[in-house]
Amino acid sequence: MNAPTRIPEGQNWTFVAAGLVSAVYLVTSILIARHRLFWYDEIFTVIYSIKPTFAGMWRVFAVGADGTSPGNYLVTRLFAHLPLPLEISARLPSALAMAAGLLVTFDGARRLTDGLHALIGVAFLTCSILPYYGYEARPYALFFLIAAAALWLWMFTPEASNPSPLLIAGIFFVAVWVHYYAVLWLGPYTLWELLNRDTRRVPSRKLIASYAGVLCGLGLLARPILAQYRALAHGFWSPASIRNLILTFTDLFPHILFPMIAVLGIAALWAPKQKKSLVPPMQPYEQLCWLFALLPILGFVVGKVATHAFLSRYFIGLLPAFAIGLTCLMWRHFASATRTAVVALVLFAAFGFALQLERVRHSSSVRPIPPTGELDRMQSMLALEEQTPADRFLVLRTGDLLSLEAHYYARHPERIVFLLNSGQNSPDPQAPPSTGENRAIQYWTVEQLHARAGQSILIDPMQETLDDLHRSGHSMTEHFDGVLEEVTVE
Repeated sequence: MNAPTRIPEGQNWTFVAAGLVSAVYLVTSILIARHRLFWYDEIFTVIYSIKPTFAGMWRVFAVGADGTSPGNYLVTRLFAHLPLPLEISARLPSALAMAAGLLVTFDGARRLTDGLHALIGVAFLTCSILPYYGYEARPYALFFLIAAAALWLWMFTPEASNPSPLLIAGIFFVAVWVHYYAVLWLGPYTLWELLNRDTRRVPSRKLIASYAGVLCGLGLLARPILAQYRALAHGFWSPASIRNLILTFTDLFPHILFPMIAVLGIAALWAPKQKKSLVPPMQPYEQLCWLFALLPILGFVVGKVATHAFLSRYFIGLLPAFAIGLTCLMWRHFASATRTAVVALVLFAAFGFALQLERVRHSSSVRPIPPTGELDRMQSMLALEEQTPADRFLVLRTGDLLSLEAHYYARHPERIVFLLNSGQNSPDPQAPPSTGENRAIQYWTVEQLHARAGQSILIDPMQETLDDLHRSGHSMTEHFDGVLEEVTVE
């Protein structure tokens, strides 16, 4: 089953418009990346991607040091050698992937509807969480692109053609290497086949190829997957919960409510009044797109049973499907109401671009999602390093998000120390040994802190640590600058 391709007369301009939107978001993403410091998760990407050898990088995944697949690290490794600031080169794959994914989504929606309505789908994506991942050195924009490409191949390549199953197997193999949760994509495709095929028939070649690609990818990643499973066995900071499940779509579409309400209002005012409903029925591929709403539910089940983790960004692969589904929905209901389509396009595009422009204007202040408050703490930490005497160490808690950022951007990383938890004699196998060449991380035990307490300034310490130092007879002077608590030990 292949969808027809529609190129309505007089809509060639939509190709140019889609290209311009893609280019604008590519350029603005690079501008934001240029002025924005890396945050905790991005530093993991950078320090592991630029390891001297591939074997060294692979060992990182073999111990479960990061919860994502190694595919994005391989891509980042290629781009990191460009003659650009690392804040740009490490994020450039994400910017390019987001821009390309917008074009792939546009073409998929255009083939099912028309160019004007396909542009609405693209504009809709600019109001989602997607633009943020265009300037972050993490795998999610690449994950979005691969999801869009997989959906396009599924809908528009002939099943009888030999290259089609091979391409689909390849794209699913790559998807698993970019993020493990690509395995969940099999759910919507499988259910769609069950709903649209005679159950007595064998699965389609495309579906078989999808499973083959996923299984091959998982097979080669068995060791990192097992290591990550062991690392998460004791829990994750964002567990699978009903609350997180409910918030998934709010997180993925945080800016969509206002323009969507405006579009519905305009539709109510301008929609042609007809005595009979002439809305055509939902077509199979639109149905497939809406089935991707099941991904968070599948992820919730997997999180409860296996991974113990649940984050809305894991399901960014549903964005292309939702954009195409919305395009088909509006086209079915308002195909003859061009004014409604134009107003929807303008509202979504203007709202999304205004948000992106605001981020460009304040690019150095863009927070991670969800906001962690690390930006303000990082500014205070940089200032504190400048003011601290050369014979003092700045001691941060291991696991504090600020710790890795402070060490990465410190002018004197040898003065930054990570304090291990009580009873811990060495860092976890997943803990990074350095933040770059000649930037080894010092890990102190509690005993080592006691031995060098007079040279230490604790940053946001745990009360347990302060009580322990007090019992040992150390005096302490506390200072709070409004962001960081600084405790000087004597």
